[in-house]
Amino acid sequence: MFDDNKKIGIGCCGLGVLCLFLGLFLLFDRTLLALGNVAFLLGLGLLMGKKVIKFFFRREKWKGTSAFFAGITVIIIGWPFFGFLIEMYGVWKLFAAFLPNLISSLQYTVPGASIVLNTWPISMVVSAIKDTRRLPL
Repeated sequence: MFDDNKKIGIGCCGLGVLCLFLGLFLLFDRTLLALGNVAFLLGLGLLMGKKVIKFFFRREKWKGTSAFFAGITVIIIGWPFFGFLIEMYGVWKLFAAFLPNLISSLQYTVPGASIVLNTWPISMVVSAIKDTRRLPL
């Protein structure tokens, strides 16, 4: 099913997301945010292999890539709040086309996710992401 690199990549991505959330909850802890970014990038590299270079450095994704890496740099320099905001803009530009598919699969496969995603404040964000009338990014 999965080879060892993909299994380790999934674990690194999960660890990266966990560190990012912990860094966010601990009021933008610089160390956890930087560790989460490194683990997420390492996991992405292990999951995608050589395709990760093609993904990040495509001509149409240059804004997202530059904002993502600039945000990581600003976090490492010592301004985690502003770096996180810049990084989230980059993540949005890089992964916005993938988010509607991710939300749909979460709603149908994860038990209880549809209940959480249909609550009032979250449902507004979910409907804005899944809106198919907007132009592709």
